[in-house]
Amino acid sequence: MRNQSKQSYKKHDIQRQYDSQNGYCGQESYYGDGRYPPDWDGRREAVWERQNYQCGRCGVYKGDVSVSEVHHIKHLSNEGSNSLDNLVGLCGNCHALMHPDNEKLRGNPWQADLFPDTDANRRVAVIREPNDNDDLETDLQRLSEFSSPDTNNKAVTSATIPTDAKLATQAGNNLPSILINNGFVPRISSYHRVSVEPTPTGLLSAISPREITINVTDDGQTREIEEHGNSIDIYHTADTKETEIEVTDSVDKKRSHQLELAHADGERLSVRSPISAPPLSVGTLPEYTLGAIQYFGWKSLKTGLIPGLIVAFVFPSLVPGNGSLVGTLGIMLLVGLLIRSWSIYQDITGTATEEIIHDRES
Repeated sequence: MRNQSKQSYKKHDIQRQYDSQNGYCGQESYYGDGRYPPDWDGRREAVWERQNYQCGRCGVYKGDVSVSEVHHIKHLSNEGSNSLDNLVGLCGNCHALMHPDNEKLRGNPWQADLFPDTDANRRVAVIREPNDNDDLETDLQRLSEFSSPDTNNKAVTSATIPTDAKLATQAGNNLPSILINNGFVPRISSYHRVSVEPTPTGLLSAISPREITINVTDDGQTREIEEHGNSIDIYHTADTKETEIEVTDSVDKKRSHQLELAHADGERLSVRSPISAPPLSVGTLPEYTLGAIQYFGWKSLKTGLIPGLIVAFVFPSLVPGNGSLVGTLGIMLLVGLLIRSWSIYQDITGTATEEIIHDRES
């Protein structure tokens, strides 16, 4: 590389003294603003020639795009140099991806290729954030959970996914397998989802702060378990045919659900599993008291926050204490309880009935 750079300097009449921004003054600079060196034309040509006139990130041929630029890996604003080793040729969109907040650039960062080319320059090998694709965004964000930027760290912007360069160049062709190998279920391909919905069988089980435990056994490559409010979602890879989900409640009562996952597009199942709670006693009274405060109080306040504020604003006369903070909180609590009344009734009157719903068929 050093020999190539040395030859390029000579071939394109590039002056070493201009590698540094301090090597030329404003009047000498290419645009007269003191930023780019006087021999900028030669440097640009040398960079593109070195890359066989292909964009250093996406690989598009320079002659096939209307805008092509030369990018400073370490930005000039960060005291980067004009050395050929600090320069890479990029198409207009990939260059804009390196500067997504610079509206003066002629490219569009959101039109840059989603993934870098497999042969991309590692220093600009970054994955673009997807647009309006929640499943793909979920998959790409998970790459950053087991990967950190390395040689491409200076190319990470608000419009890119922070991963290491090698992973970024592999993800375009192997995203699902990369995720599976790291314990994630890809969302951009078919997958099965089983939602376990613990169903209280009375007031005590509804307010109990004790958590249930879930044990999953299946024949697939991998699985994920996520909590969403009162339900637990279990994701299985598409190759999974059978799964057994064992739910253990706070009194160690176990309920096992054996499920067949056969839908070609991926099953979407909801399992409503009854849960029990210890009887009320002197020993359990403190935890049930705290549980009741959370169940009836905190959850209702969260539910009634926005609608309660609207009621207090539209009908201020309804707020006790002349619109005091305590009165406003009371309105929010009352509104939240009213909104939750049906679900509270269902929790309190729940029965020990198991139910499996095939959501794709309902």
